[in-house]
Parts: sequence; structure tokens; C-alpha cells
Amino acid sequence: MDFDGVNNIICDAEESDWLDVSYSERNYVDEQPQSDKKRKRAKGGFRFTKPLKIIAAAVLCAALLAALLFVDGQFAKDVFETAKAAVASTLFDSPEQPVATAAIVIPSNLDLVNVTDGVATFNGGRAVLSFTSGKVVAVGEGTLTVAMDDATELVYTDLADIYVAEGDEVSVNTLLAKYSGSFNVAVTVSGATVDVVGSETQLTWNV
Repeated sequence: MDFDGVNNIICDAEESDWLDVSYSERNYVDEQPQSDKKRKRAKGGFRFTKPLKIIAAAVLCAALLAALLFVDGQFAKDVFETAKAAVASTLFDSPEQPVATAAIVIPSNLDLVNVTDGVATFNGGRAVLSFTSGKVVAVGEGTLTVAMDDATELVYTDLADIYVAEGDEVSVNTLLAKYSGSFNVAVTVSGATVDVVGSETQLTWNV
């Protein structure tokens, strides 16, 4: 029996089996491409989202402002003074109040002729009726004064006959006097004549 030939066949078979096994093992080893590894690493790693970027920018701005405040004392002082002025303006500056006005009704038997230097001239009849309620505080030659309150008075002048006396209480449309031609009425506040504005029905002034 040719053992040498048999031995050669066995060796060839063992060599072939080893080659097949080695080749098979190499087929099962699956190395990942370098690009896939980088992609997976990027997916698993930390990423900055948009909200985080905004927060980071805000923190950076705040830190920069704080640094400026500590470095530049004059800048800090200017910022403080500006804020102080703004708060004071908001708290203490009140808006302008509208101007209040007072008014008295002209008796229906009179016509307003004109108003000059705060003095209103009337005609249209012979009787002088009280424009307002109040107290007669002064009576003179052709003149009388009715106090509406502690500060405001109506002064009637150019009267012909007077029918009331000092101290009398009068009401609206009380007969005060008579006149011929025309008479005048002035409004005084604390003794000073005020500017009045006349219309067909009333006299008004600022208070």
C-alpha cells in the first residue's frame, strides 16, 4: 500500500480544510466603515440646540454688561442716574389737569351786548334780576355786590334804582334794581376781576 500517497492526500485535505475555515472566519468579521462610526458617535454625543444657544448668548451679554459696570465707574453711575430719573418721572410727574370752569345763567329778559376786560354789558329791558343766589354784601351809588361764596362776587354797576339792601339774601331772578339804557356785570374772585366769556345764555370763566 502506498502510504506516501495516502499521507499526501491527508495533508492536502487538512490544508484545504484549514484554508476553508480561515476563509469562513474572515467572512463573518464585519468591520464597520469609518464614516458609520463617526455618524454614530455624532448621534450619541452632546449637541447645542437653538434654545441653549439663546440662553448662552443672554448669559454672555449679561456677563459683558456686568464687566462694563465694574470696569467703568462713570458708566455705572450714568446707568443708575438714568434709571432713577425714569422712575421719578413715572411716580411724580402727573398729567396736566383740565382747567375747570364756572358759569352763571343770564336772565332771560336781558341781552348780552359785549364783554370788555372781563366786564359784561347788558340791555334789553329795565329790570335787573339777580344772576345767582347769594348775599348782598355792598350797596353804593348805582352799584351793588352779591357774594356767591367766600371768594366769588358779582358786581352790578350803572344802576338807576336799587331795591335791595346790604345783608339781604337773594335767589336767582330776584329783582335787584332798574337801569336805563344798559348796565354792567363783573365777576371778581378774591377781589380781582376775572376774564369772562359770554354767550347768549351764560357767562363762563376759569377757576
